[in-house]
Amino acid sequence: MAERDAEDQTKAFISYAWSSPDHKAWVRRLAERITEDGTYTILDEWDLRPGGDPIHFMEQSITNPSVKKVLIICDRTYKEKADSRAGGVGTETQILTPEIYQKADQSKYAALVTEVDSEGKAYVPTFYGGRIFIDFSDPDREEEAYEELTRWINDAPLHQRPKLGKKPTFLSTDDAKPLATESRFRRAKEALDRDSAGAPGLVRDFGAGLVEQLVTLRPDTSSQRTNDLGFNNAIVQSADAMRPYVQQFHTITRSVARSGASAFDDLLTLLEQILATTERDRSSTSYTPVAFEANKVVAYEAFLGFVASLIVERRIDLIKRALEYAYYFDDPNSGGGRSTKDYTEFNQYVEYLRFRNQLTGDSRADWQADFINQHYSFGWLNLSRMMEADLLLHARAFVLKDEIGGMWFPHTLIYSGRRGSALEIFARMESQKYFEHVSEALFGGVTVAMFKERLAPVVGQRLWDRVYPGPSIGSLLGLEQIAVRR
Repeated sequence: MAERDAEDQTKAFISYAWSSPDHKAWVRRLAERITEDGTYTILDEWDLRPGGDPIHFMEQSITNPSVKKVLIICDRTYKEKADSRAGGVGTETQILTPEIYQKADQSKYAALVTEVDSEGKAYVPTFYGGRIFIDFSDPDREEEAYEELTRWINDAPLHQRPKLGKKPTFLSTDDAKPLATESRFRRAKEALDRDSAGAPGLVRDFGAGLVEQLVTLRPDTSSQRTNDLGFNNAIVQSADAMRPYVQQFHTITRSVARSGASAFDDLLTLLEQILATTERDRSSTSYTPVAFEANKVVAYEAFLGFVASLIVERRIDLIKRALEYAYYFDDPNSGGGRSTKDYTEFNQYVEYLRFRNQLTGDSRADWQADFINQHYSFGWLNLSRMMEADLLLHARAFVLKDEIGGMWFPHTLIYSGRRGSALEIFARMESQKYFEHVSEALFGGVTVAMFKERLAPVVGQRLWDRVYPGPSIGSLLGLEQIAVRR
């Protein structure tokens, strides 16, 4: 049985000097521990029997292809015998030297230094040269050294090369260019990741560049008819061009959430500026409503991904600030109405998508959901996280309908199908303690009974006429399991 097991395990040979009984005992304990940790260890005390040929044993142990690792235990005695070619160590040295210098795979050999001289210089034999060794000379660091040894034996280094990814998309064609905000984005992210005091200013610089692109990339309304497929496609293409900038914003949001959140107010101000791009400013001399349709598409995605990013980082405190924030919105078409809006303003009706099926011959139930499904299909900010944020914003608008000025339409939930389980943030509300925490932060501190009562109308909602049977909102909320355990 032991032999069959050995065939499946890494084999290692230990070369050492019989310097003293204590040293031999240390080597034996090391061999026992390595063996217990899954390495078949060849040790003379175990494997060289009376009548055996020591030289043949050493040669076979070192040169046998099945032996993947050779541990060279180096102390003063080993170095002296190796350098003078004395005794068994000298014989092993004659075998090891050409093996180390002539074989392509040098990862088979490693020196374990157990003793240093008065100047702290390791006792390693001359044949080992200046190669890296594992330092066992300090008893206080022996566990660290043993982990390093174990990783070397099992070819599992602590620092591994990351998986090779794809080239950035802006390099995929000869005429493609990096995003206009690339430099500002990288400076802001690096400052946030270092929690630098200058991070808020760099976030503001990035935001200025982002907003500039959301204006620059609007479709041209002067060169084509706005009621045909060409212009409808132009709106979609314009949103596609804006989206990478919005995705940079989501990455910045995640970095802010992971840092001290010192730049969070700057993100809220940037959201105000993103919202402002969905309407003309008062200095405009002309007004073509369809020119802002792409901005409405990405404003919804921007805020939805913003909240989803905070959910990923479990920053309920920051979500609370974002949902209670009064977003300044200088709407020139409001007729002197409210100058601030709640979060539902980011979810605006995009009129031109309503005609897209008729123009394309498709029968899509929700184009905005399709865009998110297409562009957020994988990664840390994926469709599931976007659905989670969508449902949270939709539910909050119902629970606090007397305080919130509008409703939130959860476009992405069309992709939930007949999902039978609650989305994560609501599934966690199975704990009464967690429900109370989230309710206090995001739902006005309502009780469990009030929460269920106010969301009862949501359970049977038909959100899409074209989709039957529609998503089970009640199942996604998990209302029946709310606060069932402490």
